Amino acid sequence: MTGKPRKPHNFSHNGDPLTATSLGDSRAWGDANEHVKFEVQKEIVQQAGKANLSQKDTANLLALAEVESGFNPDAATTSRKSSASGVFAITDSTAKDTAERLSGSKRIGGYEVAGTYDRFNTASNVSYGIAVYLDKKKVAGSDDVGDIYKAWNTNPAEYNKLLTRLDKHATQYEKDLTNKVWDGPGPAAPPDKASKPAATDTPAKTGPAAIKPMTEPPKTVADILSALSALKAPTSEGATVLGPLTGSDSPSSRVLNRAQEPVVKTANKPL
Repeated sequence: MTGKPRKPHNFSHNGDPLTATSLGDSRAWGDANEHVKFEVQKEIVQQAGKANLSQKDTANLLALAEVESGFNPDAATTSRKSSASGVFAITDSTAKDTAERLSGSKRIGGYEVAGTYDRFNTASNVSYGIAVYLDKKKVAGSDDVGDIYKAWNTNPAEYNKLLTRLDKHATQYEKDLTNKVWDGPGPAAPPDKASKPAATDTPAKTGPAAIKPMTEPPKTVADILSALSALKAPTSEGATVLGPLTGSDSPSSRVLNRAQEPVVKTANKPL
């Protein structure tokens, strides 16, 4: 007599509900605001500094975290076969192995993981992520981010697609570290949903001198020039109004969303 087929175990934490302390907006890759992403990056930089890691190692860690979670501390894979979650997409088995094998007298380079693993806690996930990084770096025998990622993710179909991106991001993050990007406060936290104005509220004035909608067509050339100059004017915060395709310029997004350089036009030479 055969029983009912056993339902495969679901290892994924993607269905875990967000809590009041969750910093991300969902379990999806990169689904966190720019303030949260900056704070996650800053945590990586600060913990790497306390561990006396080189600037290259720190840049590698930032690049790896971007690939694994998009700096969303609440990210978790949708694959039922994996428990990968948090900043460095660490699985539960890897966390257990790290606590047992990469701590105490067996730690690498004198690095000690911080306490009990808490997958969605930024500081905890970063601490365990650094220990895993040092282990994979030792296995790779290299400080090249691509070589380390091959030891980190042993699936060629996955890591081959990401090697160029990792190298590009690590190079950029190393420049950002030289420029001390994370020494500043970073992007401001967005207002709480409860404090946002209702849809019926009057919108705040964000442009120069409150650009009013045109109720009738301009009658003179002066009217047209006036309207154009208003659109080009800076906002009250002093930043130029950019189009939606330029993207933000935070360390987590500037590489992929860099605004296109203007095309320099040269005048045609007379025949």
